[in-house]
Amino acid sequence: MSDALNRPLALIRLAGLPLSLTLLSILAGSVINRVMVVELGLPVILAGLFLAIPLLISPVRIWLGHLSDAYPLWGRRREPYLIVGALLAGIGVALSVALVVHTPPLFSPTAALILFGLLLYGIGRNLTGNTFQALLTDRFEAGVARSRAVNLYEVVKLLGMVLGAGLLGLALRPYSTERLVLVVLVLSLLAMLLSVLASIGQEPRSERLREAAEQARAGAFWPRFRQLVWADPQARLFLAVIALTLLGTQMQDVLMEPYAGLVLGMDVAATTQLTMFWGIGALAAILVSGLVLIPWLGLARLYRLGIGLLLPLFAGVVLAGVLQEPLLLQLCVLGLGLSTGLAAASLLAQTVDFTSAQSAGLLLGVWGLGFQLGRALANLLGAGLVDGLNRVTGEAALLAYGGAFAVECGFLIGALLSFERLRIGAARVVKEA
Repeated sequence: MSDALNRPLALIRLAGLPLSLTLLSILAGSVINRVMVVELGLPVILAGLFLAIPLLISPVRIWLGHLSDAYPLWGRRREPYLIVGALLAGIGVALSVALVVHTPPLFSPTAALILFGLLLYGIGRNLTGNTFQALLTDRFEAGVARSRAVNLYEVVKLLGMVLGAGLLGLALRPYSTERLVLVVLVLSLLAMLLSVLASIGQEPRSERLREAAEQARAGAFWPRFRQLVWADPQARLFLAVIALTLLGTQMQDVLMEPYAGLVLGMDVAATTQLTMFWGIGALAAILVSGLVLIPWLGLARLYRLGIGLLLPLFAGVVLAGVLQEPLLLQLCVLGLGLSTGLAAASLLAQTVDFTSAQSAGLLLGVWGLGFQLGRALANLLGAGLVDGLNRVTGEAALLAYGGAFAVECGFLIGALLSFERLRIGAARVVKEA
């Protein structure tokens, strides 16, 4: 990497990309969801379907990743795709929010435009997020430097989510439809501008990367995908590790607050704070991992540590319900955030290492799809498990939620066993690097 790309100002400017993506995700997620359900009185399921669009189209990120690998624009593999993706995402969010506030009929041209805007946002978000990770693989050498970069930019994204949500709340006071549209338009424009400024001049140029693009272009997309993912046992195993880890760590997202309210009798304010405790723990763990723990322990040990700590913590969550101890639950949730952050820091670093120069975009598209679908399946399975166990146990909340937490532990054990069989160095894509 050139000296210019190594300069602190360039590295700080690069943080504008995850910040802008986070800001747009807040606008597309929290704002649209709130407006559709509360202000407009639309069915929750309809809001959920609208917000699921970026997730439902996430398989396209694999093909988009291959495009950035194989087809440079104006001699650049990453920067043009980053800018195009950010512009699509920003325009999509602005269009969707500006139209949804007018409560159009479900079957109308305006509703179709809202859907089109969300599709634009989904394509743009997947393109920018995937290409950003690929850019990190191009900019940073494999090992500690790359792992540290991935996790520190993840910290930037989490901080942006916390600060962005707070600033957005202040900007929307007092609330009015006109103010909402103005704020969303301004913030969407700001996010697009921030992405462009963050992207320009960030991509390294070298003969190695030019040759990598030529090699990627020499192979068609589907044969390349089959060779590197479908036909490689190590790639399939890594996908299983991602999915099992997400199932074991993300199901509690939809379980913990209802559990605290139903079993421990905690009020809304207290249960909402649980998310804060979890977020603080996860943020601290990812930050410390990037700075200290990854160089000290290595990725494999860090992953084992995170998963190993989660198992007794879930037992502590159930024990808190048995003993009716809210403080114990709060401490366990903080520990869950810390432990999940440790495992996530390791897994994020391994995803960018499980690539090659010519196939970084394609492979990161596959791993990113695994993360997104794993998170979505965790939410669905968690809610479904509790509903089913409630029927079996006769609405005994402690047994139902305790059973769901036990299933999470089962997924974590499965993730750990699968991880022990993983040999990333034996993967085909790593051998070709």
